[in-house]
Parts: sequence; structure tokens; C-alpha cells
Amino acid sequence: MSRLDDIIELIQTTNEVYFITAPGRVRTAYILVDDIIELSLKVFLQEKVYEQRVNCQIDLESASLVTSRNHKDSLRRYFEEKLNIDELSNELGRGTTGVPILQNHLVSFPLIRHWSANDPNARHTFDRVIDDVKPFFALPTTAPVGTPPNPATNLLDEALIRHKTRNKFYHDQNLSGLDINDEKCLSALCAMFDLVDHLFPTFSDEVKSKHTVRCQIGVLRLKQTASLGHRELSQPYEAALQLLKKGHKYDFERRSVEHSLVHTVSDRFFGSLREQFKNTIAKLQVRINKIDTMARPKQDHIDEKNDKEKLIQILQKQLDQINALLGAP
Repeated sequence: MSRLDDIIELIQTTNEVYFITAPGRVRTAYILVDDIIELSLKVFLQEKVYEQRVNCQIDLESASLVTSRNHKDSLRRYFEEKLNIDELSNELGRGTTGVPILQNHLVSFPLIRHWSANDPNARHTFDRVIDDVKPFFALPTTAPVGTPPNPATNLLDEALIRHKTRNKFYHDQNLSGLDINDEKCLSALCAMFDLVDHLFPTFSDEVKSKHTVRCQIGVLRLKQTASLGHRELSQPYEAALQLLKKGHKYDFERRSVEHSLVHTVSDRFFGSLREQFKNTIAKLQVRINKIDTMARPKQDHIDEKNDKEKLIQILQKQLDQINALLGAP
């Protein structure tokens, strides 16, 4: 199992914590989001270290500076900070004259001796970890003035703000009663999905193959959008829930219903949700078409058409996200 698989399992567990927690008591899920992000950032850095080490060795081999198994062992010990550059140059048979040559090559691989690989148990602040990751998403120096920052940069900034809030739960005696509402927790969960997607390009494809977590992510994104004011999204969601409640055992607590359905019949639930969106969009389009056939539509009809077209755009965006998770056209 890869480390990304491990992260996805932790994400699934955190999603489940949200679903089984009563509204207004979602602080635990919020805290877990913070922990998963920190772990993901460290895994990202460590993978970049290993990637740079491989590329560094290839570069030195191409320059005929590393030519034997002993040379490779010496380079590995340099990576692990068991040799300094003078000692490495001697081990490679280059002596003092080889140091500047090596420096010219090694400067292209700044992470080869990074703490994430050499001292993974070291306690570095969240700020430090964020600062180490940010350069990977910085705009190139050639980017035109006014180019918006990489979305990952904003997600990292938001993660740091949430981390500081999380710390207040345990370290500020004046804020021991601080809690997190559903909207903030949903925002944190969805931001976590987005950030992990930026960190690991294969995340979306991996999620598609894991039916429960992909359903969780789709539902949580839908709930977040609805919480931002698009209440019309709730209707197809509620219809899908009602459809699958029949013949399914569940507790009376609403969140238990969601958890039970999302976790145990995720494919059926997601499929049902998709159909509800398609049906709702189709009904709206029928009404729009009818208004278009009116010889002299009144202003009320024109306003109604505009409202329904906007609603279709909102619903279609959510349907597209569901289809993307399902890998459906």
C-alpha cells in the first residue's frame, strides 16, 4: 500500500467522523483535517527529496563523477548527512579540486539532505512545513505581472490559519469552549480534498477506484455548496436519501442515516444522486423550452427563465463533479 493510499484511508475515516457526529459537534473532524494536511505535506516533501536524490545521482553519473557502486554508496551517505562535501569529493577520487565541481551540480537539487527524509521524527512547526512546500507552487519568475497565484498557495495559507485555530482548542485557556460549526468543518474538509489533489496528481484517479471515499467526497462537496446558500441543491440530495432509505436499516439520527447510506451503499447512493440531478435539470429545461415557445412572454416568464437557467448552471456544475468522481461522461 502506498503512502497516498494511507492518506486516502485517513481521509475516509475523517469523513466518517463528520457523518456520525451531531451538527455543531464537528470539532474532532476539523482537528483530523489539520493532522491529515500536516502528514500529507510531510509525505509530499519526502517524496520530493527521494525524487531529487534519484535525479541528482543520474546527473552525477552523466557527468562521470559517480561511476561505481562505492561511489553510489558514498553519495547515499552524503545524502544522509554522514559525509560532508569535502569527504564526498575525496570518496569520489576528486580531492579538493572536485568540491566546486560537485557544488555546481548539487545546487540544482536543494532538497537532497532535507529533514523530511533524514530526520522524519524531528518536530518542525507547521509554519516551517508550509514554508518548505510553498516554493513548489510559486509562480515562475517569467510569469506576467498580475498572474494569479497557484491555487495551492491559497490553500496552504488557509491551512495555516485553520492550524492556528485548532491550537486554540488546547493551548488557550480562554478559548477552551471554542467550537466549529458545520459550515467551517465542511469548508475545511473540501479544502483538504483540494490541497491533497494539488500535492499528489494521482489523487483523483485513486479516489475514483475507492467507491466509499469518492461518494463521501462528492456528498461533502455538495453539502458545502448547499451550505453557502445554494439551497436548491438540497432537493435532489434529499430525494436520493429518501429513495434509498426504503428497506435500509439505520438509526433515527439524520447524520447516522447519511453515514449508513454513504458507507454501505455508496455506489447506489451516488448513482441515485446523479439521476436526481439529471431529472431536476431536465424538468427545468422543459419549463425553459415552454417559455421559449411563448409568442409574447411576460416579464414574469422572462425572470423565471433567467432564474431557471442560473439554477441549471449550479446543478450542472455539481453533476459534472459527480460524473468526474464516477469517471462517467
